[in-house]
Amino acid sequence: MSTYSLSPARRAELNQKSNWRGTLEVAKDWTLVIAGFAISLAWPHPLSYVLSVFLLASAMAGFAILQHETAHRSLFATPSLNEWIGEYLAALPILQSMPGYRAYHMVHHRLAGTPDDPDRIMTESYPVSPGSLKRKLWRDISGQTGIKSIIGLMGMYAGYWKYELTGKVERLMPAPQGVSGYAKKFIANNGHIAILWQFAIWGALYALGNGWLYGLWAIAFIFVLPTCMRIRQIADHAVVADPLSKNPLMHARSTSANWFEKLLFAPHYEHYHLEHHLMPTAPCWHLPKLHAELKAAGVIPEQNQATSLLDVLRRATISTT
Repeated sequence: MSTYSLSPARRAELNQKSNWRGTLEVAKDWTLVIAGFAISLAWPHPLSYVLSVFLLASAMAGFAILQHETAHRSLFATPSLNEWIGEYLAALPILQSMPGYRAYHMVHHRLAGTPDDPDRIMTESYPVSPGSLKRKLWRDISGQTGIKSIIGLMGMYAGYWKYELTGKVERLMPAPQGVSGYAKKFIANNGHIAILWQFAIWGALYALGNGWLYGLWAIAFIFVLPTCMRIRQIADHAVVADPLSKNPLMHARSTSANWFEKLLFAPHYEHYHLEHHLMPTAPCWHLPKLHAELKAAGVIPEQNQATSLLDVLRRATISTT
């Protein structure tokens, strides 16, 4: 079994937080949002609309990772910035809840490498046949997954379902009492702010004379983002050396990524997922340094290293030839 130990001094160095660097990471995604809409506003054309959708989906994928970083309290040195920005500038614009995600995600880290890991359901069936993978991706690309996620997220805001991102459905008990009870829970969970974000984006575009461009945001969320998330889930934990080992070097993957993969599928260094599991509290921008150390030490199993996301998808399918 591969093992690796960091000195206390090195661990402290890799855990160093930074307000200015956290601000830069947030600015990257909001710049993509502005650029995504600006392109179609300045050059209305079908090709511009396609490019806008991909840029907006990239921003959304980035927001999901920023939510993840703030859930680990690793994006900013100032705790209040982690809480406020993680919720209001990362999670809520994409209909998520950072506190809900934190509670759910911490269980994943605590139980990773065990049969009780709540995220295991998303990767335990791999490798699958090419046909099975195509069917899964088609559910994402066709919008089926996106529509279900919107319904699920609204229900989770209202306290109808337990916060869960694996597709499992579990009623939250005790249930709120009546319509007013669900409404109060919805507001308490900031569901109304998630909705207000959608109106704010539409309103800004409407003020510029193109409110209909909000449709590009909706398309990115419903049709593109779920596909990005599935591929990322496969890359993180599917077909690894030992999915039932508590050792992060065995149950998670480190993947090389080109600029396009980083933009759409692995923003904020997310492709260094093995490194993240080894040091969950390290800010994302320190993960390449940790990866270099692990690589030099030769402790990452070959099966847990991939040259690209396409390489991961090849490994996640069973050859029929």
